[in-house]
Amino acid sequence: MHDGPVTGPEKQEETAHEGAAASDEETSRPGESSGRSFSIGSSPFVPLLIAALMGTFATGFLSYRHILIETDPASIGNSVLCRADGTVDCDAVLLTEYSKLFGHISSAVLGLSGFVFVLWCLINGLTNRRIRKAAWICLLGYFFTAIGFSWYFIYLMIFEVEYVCPWCLVVHAMNLCSLILLVVYSLKFQDEFLLPEISSLAERAYFVAGGVLVSLVVLFAAGAVEKTLCMQAAEKRYETLAKDPVVVVAKMNASPAREIPVTEEDPVFGQRSAPYELVLFSDFACPVCAGAEAFLQRFVARNPGVLKLVQKTYPLSTECNRAVLEDLHPMGCHAARAAHAAFILGGDNMFWTFGKLLFAFQGELKNAPWLTFAKKLDLDEARFRELMKPGSEADKKIMEDIELGIKLKLKATPELYFQKKKVPDDCRGIDLVRVLQHFIRTNYPDKKDLKLTPP
Repeated sequence: MHDGPVTGPEKQEETAHEGAAASDEETSRPGESSGRSFSIGSSPFVPLLIAALMGTFATGFLSYRHILIETDPASIGNSVLCRADGTVDCDAVLLTEYSKLFGHISSAVLGLSGFVFVLWCLINGLTNRRIRKAAWICLLGYFFTAIGFSWYFIYLMIFEVEYVCPWCLVVHAMNLCSLILLVVYSLKFQDEFLLPEISSLAERAYFVAGGVLVSLVVLFAAGAVEKTLCMQAAEKRYETLAKDPVVVVAKMNASPAREIPVTEEDPVFGQRSAPYELVLFSDFACPVCAGAEAFLQRFVARNPGVLKLVQKTYPLSTECNRAVLEDLHPMGCHAARAAHAAFILGGDNMFWTFGKLLFAFQGELKNAPWLTFAKKLDLDEARFRELMKPGSEADKKIMEDIELGIKLKLKATPELYFQKKKVPDDCRGIDLVRVLQHFIRTNYPDKKDLKLTPP
């Protein structure tokens, strides 16, 4: 026993014991086991992050190119690594059946979502020391799986597809390099994996669930974009095909010929002796009819002696049309009767002139401007009044046209027939010119060189 101060070796021994106790106290923190813990630094994550960014770029590019191939192949140009040259052709690989897993999931998008998961692991591992062990284990598991897919796709390129995709090789190289790096570091720091886990269960659950969720969002978002663009491209191709003159004429020829009698009582624009006949069912109170009739008049005028336009009236009014359930154009019957009265009094030219006035002043038809127009055109006022009455010659002609329209099952106006064949409703403008020209060339061999002049 010593009563005085401790010196020499005894003092050094006491100090050492105190330091060890302090060290143990620092290591044993709340929520952690005593002793060392998984302590791999951030340096191994940096080369993995670079490889993951390269893999993300490559799979993103391939996903983008695959979408273009599926939706708009005409817009695709050569890329730095995808110039078609012999067996080197990215697009040829992306066009094969192997570019989609199970026939639905794009392999490029699947790779992209995988590298997004890798980025999630690396970023969390770099920024949160507590989660590094979980991140490392997830990366090992992912790249062992990814390298299996890589070998499978390399086998397909060599033995099945017979084309090589350089961007695909970049992806496979990144998978291989990342796996090698992970294995080397794992062997180097194998003792670290036996140390206690310092992250809580909640942290690990957040980490794994977050990574899976982010990768799934990328997978389904890219798939949704591709499906949407494919639908839009399909609709565009359908619209283009539907307006193709060959398709439209084939459809017209396959439809039944309609008996549409044309007599001297029908107004005709152009030469009555013209061989090719356009029959238009129209309503003077219909705004769309105004544009359609104006276009057809210009078209016929540019092709004199070839085309003629015959007008049939089909007012969408319950006053005179028994097939109409709703009075869409209340003044349609009166306007039609007035135009035919003008035709009876002044012939073809008077009918079209009167019709132009009706179309030009559609907003004023509710004021019944028939007599005003008749006076302006110097028509016989008394005779015009008689023709405007129910049961008159003009009224009977309107009713004949309406009954013909009902027989043809007209639902709306304008409706156009050419050589007794119904022209599709969406065939208008320059498309109509091409269709009628192809129709004549197809059905009249002696006119195979006929060229119609557009308005």
